[in-house]
Amino acid sequence: MSEINTDVFAREIVSQSIDAIVVLDTDSKILFSNLALQSLTGYSKDELYQKTFSFLFPPNEKGEQNSIETFVSSKDSHYIAGFLKELELVTKPKGTIPVEIRAFTIRNDHEMYYAAIIRDVRERRRLEEQKNVLINSLKRLAYMDELTMLPNRRSFSESLQKTVATVKRRNRESVLAVLDIDHFKVINDTYGHDIGDLVLKKMANIFVDCLREEDTVGRIGGEEFGCILPDTTTEGATIVLDRLRESVENHRFFIFDNYYLNITLSIGYTKVHPLQKPEEILKLADIALYQAKNHGRNRIQVYPV
Repeated sequence: MSEINTDVFAREIVSQSIDAIVVLDTDSKILFSNLALQSLTGYSKDELYQKTFSFLFPPNEKGEQNSIETFVSSKDSHYIAGFLKELELVTKPKGTIPVEIRAFTIRNDHEMYYAAIIRDVRERRRLEEQKNVLINSLKRLAYMDELTMLPNRRSFSESLQKTVATVKRRNRESVLAVLDIDHFKVINDTYGHDIGDLVLKKMANIFVDCLREEDTVGRIGGEEFGCILPDTTTEGATIVLDRLRESVENHRFFIFDNYYLNITLSIGYTKVHPLQKPEEILKLADIALYQAKNHGRNRIQVYPV
């Protein structure tokens, strides 16, 4: 077997490397660039030759100049071949590419050079962004009712707990209401669950349109919704909730062709007491709701009844 010429192999490996490689002198002037760097930046070998490190990595938004020495002498955690940093690499089309750079020194006889391995991290950034979007979507779904796009019971319960804490801390009145669609089972049994789902989605839209931005409305059961009215007295809530009930009563729920449904809403509500637990307050609002149902539906009822 013939003896391996390491210099030839080294040159070929550097030439064919998928990572960009650059060698600079102590004045930060480029002496060598491989094909990968030329391809990544769009600059030719001659265009890169004798350019400074700042030609590839100009000052950042704060005006801070990057120098090759900074990366070599960094005290951050390091890898076998230098110190790992992320920068924006300038390209000939006047754009930038996010890259990962490892810089280190090379000594030849009594001379010293700087070298850097530059890796394109666009794909990694893209995957990280996709991962973050997925994580955020899963978090949102964990706290959101998929059908109505309102907060689900878990999210609503947390909002109620925060409201109780706020009432206790600020000594400001707030109201909790429970809203239930009258005869919703009949709608499902007569027209099917698809129509029932349409009703629920439209009902959610009506709630959002009628309530203030600071109010919280969520789906806490099949056809049951919860509503938190912060900084509101029971007298004020009576006006708001009765107006909401009327909006539902007067709305024509489109089903199919020219067929519409008239739907009503029953509401029970109570003052948020700072010394009560959220589930206790919810139970009181439920009691008021049952009274509204028992007295003919399509009405509002405050607790104590």
